[in-house]
Amino acid sequence: LPNSYTPPGLGVLSATADGRVLFLLPWEGEVIAGTTDNKCEVVKEPRATASEVKFILDEMQRYLSPNIKVQPSDVKSVWCGIRPL
Repeated sequence: LPNSYTPPGLGVLSATADGRVLFLLPWEGEVIAGTTDNKCEVVKEPRATASEVKFILDEMQRYLSPNIKVQPSDVKSVWCGIRPL
């Protein structure tokens, strides 16, 4: 995401509606947005779904200024992974 979603050099951690952690972290002049673990089926090549991306963007909107509109078109890349819990 563009670095306009966080103040320079400052990350954001907050709770999501379902109790996970939302993070917005500065990285390489941009912002990484994501959340923590979610139960899923184990597959060889995991892929983030459109609904997962929408969830993160919707959660971001809850914590940003109302005059900042989170746009799906601002998403530059998406990735996910699976870790055993």
